[in-house]
Amino acid sequence: MSKMNIALLAGGDSGEYDISIKSANEIRHQLASDGKYNIFLIHVRNNEWSYSSPEGVKILVDKNDFSLPLGPKKVFFDLAFIAIHGTPGEDGKLQGYFEMQRIPVSTCNSFTASLTFNKYFTINVVRSLGVLCAHGMLLHWNQPFDPKEILHTTGLPCFVKPNKGGSSVGMSKVTELSDLREAVSGAFAEDDEVLVEQFIRGREITCGVYRENGKLRVLPLTEIVSKKEFFDYEAKYNPALADEIVPAPLKLDLEVRIKETSALLYQQLNCKGIVRFDYIVADHQIWFLEVNTVPGMTAESIVPKMVKCMGTPMTDFYDALIAEAMQKAR
Repeated sequence: MSKMNIALLAGGDSGEYDISIKSANEIRHQLASDGKYNIFLIHVRNNEWSYSSPEGVKILVDKNDFSLPLGPKKVFFDLAFIAIHGTPGEDGKLQGYFEMQRIPVSTCNSFTASLTFNKYFTINVVRSLGVLCAHGMLLHWNQPFDPKEILHTTGLPCFVKPNKGGSSVGMSKVTELSDLREAVSGAFAEDDEVLVEQFIRGREITCGVYRENGKLRVLPLTEIVSKKEFFDYEAKYNPALADEIVPAPLKLDLEVRIKETSALLYQQLNCKGIVRFDYIVADHQIWFLEVNTVPGMTAESIVPKMVKCMGTPMTDFYDALIAEAMQKAR
């Protein structure tokens, strides 16, 4: 039986570029150790999509049919494994392209990716499902806003973040009215929409979900304890600045409710592949924060720690993701 050709896409055009490269290198390492696949790391940056051969020769992808001209024949792909955090890998752009090419992807479809990448839209859908969400206001680039009106909705402190983005890039916590405009300006440097959101004091809990053989698998919960003001970009990728406790030390009823909520959201949002849901637990209530449809997969990332805690080898985990992606394409 011939090996599958897998295009592993990394890079992208967001502030999460470096993390994407690290995620892809770790995924490639795991998939290569499996010995079941031919792995081609495709570097995506702006309009250039390229592959570097073992000899170091850069080869451009033919986007007309998503192939690589290697030697006398083209290499075509059985699966696109997307490891791009942010645009264009997490916002539906690449998913739409591969849907037109009829190439299976490791993530959700273009519609779900586009919806869940937009924090404001996602929150409104999740709230309609009966899940608690923080109050917030959406700001658009080049439109005036009244800081006092915003804080009337959110109160202080509040969080200011790009509406479409991840890894807390461009995010800040505001404790004074006088600091709001500067925080909004910083978030607008990353996105043309900014979400200002109510601060909820509590414990940050995250939950990973995927499918294996058609059945939902909910990973062990993780509690994130940041040693900084909040779990920002630096704290997420510097182990000295945050403790990630797996499994999270929660009472059984809370653990069950968070897992049930995550399973519900995974199904109702029509998620595919590995997805991570983030929450704040306060006064025994569960508040939804956001969903990550292409979560970090570096050695320091949360999902691999969850998988390890569950006792599943990473190679088996990736085999399950690939098998599920191929199954949904049939």
